[in-house]
Amino acid sequence: MTVVQPTLTDAQLRRLPSQAEARVYEACAAGIGDRRFVLFSLPWIRVSPHGTVRDGETDFIVFDEDKGILIVEVKGGGVHLDSTTGEWTSTDRHGNSHPVKNPFSQAKTEKYALLDHLKSEAAWTRLKIRPTLGHAVLFPDLDACDNLRGPDRPSEIIGWRHDLTDLSSWLDSVLDYWSGGESIGVGAAGMAVVQRLFFSDIDVKPLLASVIEEEEAERIRLTEEQARVLRVLGGRRRAVVSGGAGTGKTLLAMQKAQDLANEGLQTLLLCYNRPLANHLARCCHDHPNLTAMSFHQLCDKLVKRASADAGEDLLDDAASANPGLSRFDVHFPHALAMATELIADRFDAIVVDEAQDFGQEYWFPIELLLRDSETSTLFLFYDHNQALYSRVSTFPIVDDPFLLTRNCRNTRFIHDAAYRYYSGEETEPPPIEGEPLDCIVAPSRGSQARRLHSYISNLITADKVAPEGIAVLVPSRGHEDFYGLLENRPLPRPCKWAIEEYGRQHGVHVDTWQRFKGLEASIVLLWGVDELDPETDREV
Repeated sequence: MTVVQPTLTDAQLRRLPSQAEARVYEACAAGIGDRRFVLFSLPWIRVSPHGTVRDGETDFIVFDEDKGILIVEVKGGGVHLDSTTGEWTSTDRHGNSHPVKNPFSQAKTEKYALLDHLKSEAAWTRLKIRPTLGHAVLFPDLDACDNLRGPDRPSEIIGWRHDLTDLSSWLDSVLDYWSGGESIGVGAAGMAVVQRLFFSDIDVKPLLASVIEEEEAERIRLTEEQARVLRVLGGRRRAVVSGGAGTGKTLLAMQKAQDLANEGLQTLLLCYNRPLANHLARCCHDHPNLTAMSFHQLCDKLVKRASADAGEDLLDDAASANPGLSRFDVHFPHALAMATELIADRFDAIVVDEAQDFGQEYWFPIELLLRDSETSTLFLFYDHNQALYSRVSTFPIVDDPFLLTRNCRNTRFIHDAAYRYYSGEETEPPPIEGEPLDCIVAPSRGSQARRLHSYISNLITADKVAPEGIAVLVPSRGHEDFYGLLENRPLPRPCKWAIEEYGRQHGVHVDTWQRFKGLEASIVLLWGVDELDPETDREV
């Protein structure tokens, strides 16, 4: 069966502007040999040796495995050639005449345009073949007319209405004319190249970097929708906002803190883990009334200053009063509470992100840092599904939380994977579908490190992903071993591994899951998940 591309239905053929071309298409599709491919209506662009750019379209190209390649220009209706001016006209079925280009010159130009295209393809030139290449003009509406013959129009390259009844034989005779009886075909290998060039689907995926950029623009728009929650809160002085992973809690907490600072209020933005605090501090550095830090950074700063003023170590005093208890969860909060009696630092507003990680002992000194216990502002943002630090926290606000129920920071693939472990109010998945999740499997940590290194290098070089947008996260237990397996493997210059350095220029971030909490990256690789237990490590 002869292959004709593109495949057109009867309805599509009826809608073609040239019904003469439709009849030739049907004749080809009816069968002109199993060793022939036909390409219909191929647009092309050709640059002449002088740099002139021309575009055009070829009606039919016949690729013959045994005899070569033939360009066929089709002209419907009646035609007239003015021998004095050399001008051609075509007469339609209504008797109207229209000026047209010389069809023989067109076919000749199209032939060389195709030849230029084939020569530019490495796969074709490697074959080192020079098949017979010819052109012809077919007049499906006319009987033979001797007046159309001329020096550039030999009868051997002209087809008429009766030739449509045995189109295969006419094509044979034209190719025999151009070859002088010694046809050189395209061959099986040439046909395979032709199929790849002209008959295969085109599926070009955009660079992953551009996909990420487009998705981030959509995420920003969706997060702005979440900001409506802040408007609903209005002038409330105390409120709790709850949402699952990806609902934009950190962005909203930062926005709320900035809004309060812009109102002239001395504002404190707190979180638990240090890397997130550093990130928030960088984002808020141009707001003069806003201080962002981790809870323990706050304790360290104020306790040291109060201890210097008092001439005694408040942290040692807190440890003596609470022997055997946690230094971070009990001693530091108690020392901070004592420090508030010695220093005048107070805030008009305090915003806490990832509040589920704050222990019960933290809230008393936080409230002491408010300028007025009745009128000062306190906002808490939390996710009860992400208690990575296994604390039981009693918030100082008893009102029901405002719920964020739309995931606006992830893709649907990530949402579906992560929310299998979620328990709480239903969270609407994001409209961004994103890329499917990859699973990189290797039998040992060493081989896993090699696979990760290769994968990340390809993201940077082939997909043009910014290294700052890539994060590799590992378990806290034994994290030095994971770090060591990566840090000596060189990345494409000028990229380097950024071990526990979030946001480093040209750095691929490597950190523990716990330290990365609250942060985000365009691409996250979770290493060591096979060591987790779905029940006991559900939050992770």
